[in-house]
Amino acid sequence: MGSLTQSSKRSITGEDISSLKSLLSSTNATVLTPQDEAYGTSIKRWSSAAQKPAGVVVVPTNADEVASVVKYATDHGIDLAVKGGGHSTAGVSSTDGGLLIDLNSKMRHVDVDLDKKLFIIQGGAAWGDVDQAGVKHGLATVGGTVADTGVGGLTLGGGYGWLSGQKGLAIDNLVECTIVLATGEIKKASEQENPDLFWALQGAGQNFGVVTEFVLKAYDQGDVFAGMLIYPPTPEIIEKVVAATNDLYTPDANGKTKVAGRGAGGIAFARPPPAEGKVMLMAVIIYFGTEAEAKEKYKALYDIGPVVDTTAMVSYPVINTILAPPIGLRASMKGTSFTMPIRAGFVEDVLREYTKFTDGNDDTGISLVLWEVYDPNQVVAHDEVGSFANRGWHLNGMICPIWTKQEHDQACRQWARDMTALFKTELEAQAKTTGTGVDGGVGLRGKKGATMLYGNYDQYDEKSRDIFGENYPRLQQLKARYDPTNMFNKLFGVTPLA
Repeated sequence: MGSLTQSSKRSITGEDISSLKSLLSSTNATVLTPQDEAYGTSIKRWSSAAQKPAGVVVVPTNADEVASVVKYATDHGIDLAVKGGGHSTAGVSSTDGGLLIDLNSKMRHVDVDLDKKLFIIQGGAAWGDVDQAGVKHGLATVGGTVADTGVGGLTLGGGYGWLSGQKGLAIDNLVECTIVLATGEIKKASEQENPDLFWALQGAGQNFGVVTEFVLKAYDQGDVFAGMLIYPPTPEIIEKVVAATNDLYTPDANGKTKVAGRGAGGIAFARPPPAEGKVMLMAVIIYFGTEAEAKEKYKALYDIGPVVDTTAMVSYPVINTILAPPIGLRASMKGTSFTMPIRAGFVEDVLREYTKFTDGNDDTGISLVLWEVYDPNQVVAHDEVGSFANRGWHLNGMICPIWTKQEHDQACRQWARDMTALFKTELEAQAKTTGTGVDGGVGLRGKKGATMLYGNYDQYDEKSRDIFGENYPRLQQLKARYDPTNMFNKLFGVTPLA
C-alpha cells in the first residue's frame, strides 16, 4: 500500500446533501456545495496541485458536529477527507467528489493554560495560530517550521520543528487528544486514557479518526536569533559553507554537536527575490540564544562574506516564516534524507541539477532544495515514544519544486524523484544501508526497520510498511479495533488486521 491510498468509498449524491442538511439543521455546522461562495475557500489548498472538488463540504464548530458527520459517512460508505491546515501537497486532505470536513474555517482556536503550561488547540488550527497565542505569554512548543502548516497533520505524523533539538518531536510533547472515531464515538487519548490509541496517534494518527483537540506542552521562549545568509554558489564558497555546517552539526563520538540543541537551520539552493533570478546558496540560521552568542557560534559562516544577511533577533513566530513559500501555487514537498557530514562535491552535484531544472523551465524559478540541519539528540532520546518509527541520526532533506501550470505537474514531480534518487546514491556511497526500490524507498533503514524518511513530506513511492517498520503489525491490530472499515486511509494507509 503506497503513500496515497485509492479509496473504495463512494461519492456524494444529492440525497446525501439533503440528509446532511437535515442532520445538522439544529447545529451551528454549515453545509457547503459547489454553488456556495464559501465552498471555494474550503477546498483551497496550500498547493493548488493538491486541490480536489469535494462533493460537499461540512464546516463544523465542535466535536459533536464532527461526530455526526463522520458517523454518516461511515454508515453510508462515503469517501471522507479532513482539512486541518490544508498544507498537504500530496492531496490527502482533499476528496474528489466525497465529503470534506473543513476544521480550518471555524475550529482553530488556541487556549493557553498558564498554570499547567499547556496549549489546548482545536484541530483546524495552523502553527501560526499557536505561535501567536504563545508569544503573548512568552511560551512556545515544538511546531511546524512553516507557520501556515496545520497542527493536526504535522503532529499526527511525528512533527519536526525548530525546537526539536531541545524538545524532540511534536508527538514527544503531546499530552492528550480528543478524537472522533469512524463510529462517531468521541474519545480522549493520553498516556492514562486509551494509551494504545494514544500510541497510534503519535506517528500514524491520520489512520484513526478526526482529532478535534490537541493538548501540547508549552515552554518558556523569548526572542530568537534567526535569518539567512546568502552567497553566490561558487565551488570555493560551497566548500566553506559546507565545512562550517559540518563543524557545527556533525555529532561527535558521544552524540554531541557544537550547537548543543540550540542551533538549527540548513543550507539550500533557491532563487531568492534579492538575487533577481540568480541561483544562490543560502545558509539558514535559527539560534536559541543571544545575538552575540550566535555571531560567535556561526562566525565561520559570517567570515565567508554573504552578499545578503537577514539575521537578527526576532520574536519566536517570525522564525516559522523564514522559509515559507507563497500560498496557492503548485508544489510538492518531496522528502529525502542524508547524514552528516555533508560532502561538498555532492552539494555541487545538486546545484548542477537544480540549475539545469530551473533554467530549463521558467515556471519553476522559486523551487527549493534544502538540507535541514539540527541536533537530533533529543529526537533519538525519545525513541520509544509513539508509533513514529523514523527516528535516527539522519537528517531530513526536502526537494520542493514549485510551479504554476498544470501541464508541468508530471515533469516537476519526476524531477523531485530524480533528486531523491541522487540523495540515495550519496547515502550508498557513504556505505549506509538504504531501502531498495518501492519496497524500501530512498532513505536509510533504521533499527525499527522503517525507511528513514519523514512521512509528513511527500513520499510518492514508499509503502506504509516502509514508514512504520516493525510498528506496522501493531498498527494493523489497532486499526481493526478503531477503524475496521478503513474510513481513514488517505496517507500511508494501515490495512486493518483481518
